[in-house]
Amino acid sequence: MAAVASLRLIDYRSYASLDAEFISGAIAIHGPNGAGKTNLLEAISLLSPGRGLRRAKVSTLARVQDGNVSPAWGVNATLHAEAEDDPTRISIGQVPEYPGRRVLRIDGRNATGPELARRLSLLWLTPAQDRLFTGPASDRRKFIDRFALAFDAEHGSNSIRFEKARTERNRLLSDGVTDRVWYEAIETDLSAYGAKVAQARVITVTALQAEISARETVFPQSLIGLDGTLENSFSEGDNLENITETYRETLAQTRQTDLRAGRTLTGPHRTELHATHAGKGMPAGLCSTGEQKALLIGLVLAHARALRARTPILLLDEVAAHLDARRRAALAEELLDLKLQVFMTGTDSSLFSDFGEKAQYIRISDGTLETVTP
Repeated sequence: MAAVASLRLIDYRSYASLDAEFISGAIAIHGPNGAGKTNLLEAISLLSPGRGLRRAKVSTLARVQDGNVSPAWGVNATLHAEAEDDPTRISIGQVPEYPGRRVLRIDGRNATGPELARRLSLLWLTPAQDRLFTGPASDRRKFIDRFALAFDAEHGSNSIRFEKARTERNRLLSDGVTDRVWYEAIETDLSAYGAKVAQARVITVTALQAEISARETVFPQSLIGLDGTLENSFSEGDNLENITETYRETLAQTRQTDLRAGRTLTGPHRTELHATHAGKGMPAGLCSTGEQKALLIGLVLAHARALRARTPILLLDEVAAHLDARRRAALAEELLDLKLQVFMTGTDSSLFSDFGEKAQYIRISDGTLETVTP
């Protein structure tokens, strides 16, 4: 089982310095608003590819004290896996000379995002995601792409390369460039990476739906699906090679239309993730706030079950705040049954009473952590 055994923060957000040790199971972190609970979860979320649960820029993570910004910040973690004798050490931080650059090291050597994704899977749920079903489609794409990263370690890199190629093509389109040669090289990359992005999403949604349908809990079941040109082709049984070539041909055929629009109009950047409350047959966006929260929790739990063999780490920020007693008890039962490391935050320890003595309770105040008895 992969777990964060210890964590050290240096000049990160509200923490001048922090050293903490954690158990490999449920961890309940409680304290008043503004105490640094979400900052702690965000630091842990940086142990995965990307910009963390807040999607913050590297230059905004350094500690600010009396108007002075620290020259750099660091997050250092020791991971323990039952199948490995030696712990893995991950270091992520800012480069002082280049404030916008982040450095990643695994066991003292420079590493890449895909390598990090192969070693550790992190899933999270935050209050900001409560508006997922009613917000812009781009938020839902980011949501499913984060899930897909746990199934495909290269998904993050493929997404970045797709967006880079799309940006280059859009620049040509907005500048009114008509030279076919300029487009062909870019469209070859755009179609190759776009097809891989779509494939990973379809694999993820298929696995999630299978887990959701296989188990009934107090959290409502959802019906999820993707609506996108490439994703639809994968769902209909077409293969990666054919879809890549078809997308490349489509991009060539639609250049004139895209030139008039000044941007690329077809591809996985336009895909929509749909979710429906199965029991009510109602689109998730039309459900009550409480039902949307319950649907989200159900999705995260299904994702964790689908990845159980990889032992993902869950980060659940204020997850129990708006749940009734029955659902809080059910959530505790589900999380304990998963036997994964789970970091949860809340303003009061009573929110986690259903975990009893099976959790580590940590009180947080003024940037300091204290392990307490339940």
